[in-house]
Amino acid sequence: MGETSLPGTSILRLGDLALRRPSVVAVIVGDVEDAVNEAARQGADMLEVRLDLIPEEPLEALRRVRKLSRLPIIATNRIRREGGGFQDSEEERAELLIRASAHADLVDVELRSTILSLVRESVKKPLIISYHHFQSAPGREELSGIIREMQDRGADIAKIAATPPALEDCLAMLETLIAARIPTCMLGMGEVGRHLRIMAPCYGSVLTYGYITGQTAPGQMRVDELVEALRILALRQPF
Repeated sequence: MGETSLPGTSILRLGDLALRRPSVVAVIVGDVEDAVNEAARQGADMLEVRLDLIPEEPLEALRRVRKLSRLPIIATNRIRREGGGFQDSEEERAELLIRASAHADLVDVELRSTILSLVRESVKKPLIISYHHFQSAPGREELSGIIREMQDRGADIAKIAATPPALEDCLAMLETLIAARIPTCMLGMGEVGRHLRIMAPCYGSVLTYGYITGQTAPGQMRVDELVEALRILALRQPF
C-alpha cells in the first residue's frame, strides 16, 4: 500500500471478482429477505452471510440471498470463541463452509482455526483469513506477523478485528495497515476502536463491516452510517 494521500474509491480485483475499495459489508443475520432488502436500501457494497446466526437452514438461506441480490457474498461460519454461534463439530463446520462456497463469492475462515488448511485446499473462491481479539489489541510487530502469516497461508484478504484499549493501540493498527503487503481489512471493536471502522479505510482498509438488524461485534455501526461517513471523507464516489 503506502499511499501518501487518501486512497479514494478504486477497484480491488481478485481473479474475476471486482470489488469497490473500500467496500461496506452488510452482515446478514436473522430473516435473510428483510436483511438483504434493507442492506440494498442502506447502500451496502457486499453481503456477509453469517451461516452460524441464521435461524433457517443455512445453505437454503444462502441460496435465497444469491437470488435476491447481485452484490458479492462472503460466506462465514463462526464458532463461539470467534464471536459466533456454531456449536457442532469442526468437521461439520468445515463441510458447511465448503458447501456454502458454491453459492458465495468469497469465504472467510479464521487464522487460528483447525479447519483453515482444509477450507483453503477445498474452496476455489477468494479467501479472507481473519483474526479476532476481543479483549485487547496486539502490538504493531505482532500485528505485522499475523498479516505475514495470513499471506503465507493463502489469504487473498487479511482481516484483523481487535479491541484497542487506548488510542495508541489504534495508531499501531493503522501503521500496520499502511505497511501491509496484501489487501487488508482492519477493524476496531469496543468504544475506543469504534472510529476505526470509518478511519481505517482512509489508511487502506479494503473492507469495513456494518450491521442491518443488530450488532454482531462490539462497536459495530449501521451500514448507512458507514456509507455516509465514507461519502463525507470522499472515500465513496459513484462507481
